[in-house]
Amino acid sequence: MKDIMIFGKNSTIIEQKSDKDLVEFKNNKITISSCKTSSSLLLNEFLADLLYSQLHKIYDQIKNEGKVEVFGDLDFKVVEKIDNKKQRVAKLKGNKILVKLNAVALPKSALKYMIVHEIAHAFTKRHAKKFWKIVESIYPNFEIGQKLLMKHGKFVYDLGEGKCL
Repeated sequence: MKDIMIFGKNSTIIEQKSDKDLVEFKNNKITISSCKTSSSLLLNEFLADLLYSQLHKIYDQIKNEGKVEVFGDLDFKVVEKIDNKKQRVAKLKGNKILVKLNAVALPKSALKYMIVHEIAHAFTKRHAKKFWKIVESIYPNFEIGQKLLMKHGKFVYDLGEGKCL
């Protein structure tokens, strides 16, 4: 058994052989039943789907709050690395926010901050006063998410490029 951080909470990974490939997540336990596919590949696919869904959920909440209107729809792409920079967790590229797979370790408030940060980059590229006013107008308590990103960021960086296990 191994442990992994998912949305700021420790989860236990249980691996078992099976006649079919399946990943289940319940009560902070991930059970990976593998047949033909490696358990690490099954886990990475599961975590990518889980992260993608959570990012969309947070983005929908931000849009529903009515504090920002972005021209066109933003989408997310979960990737293993961004620009070969170890500490980069997300990056706005066109109408997509690239998010490193290992960001699944971050608490939801940190993910919200990360999304808001990248949305602000749609309006201004530099981290100047205008940038931070945009961030604050979308997420008034952004410092909470920012601190959680710094606190839990080590889990994202320590996992290593392209490895969740």
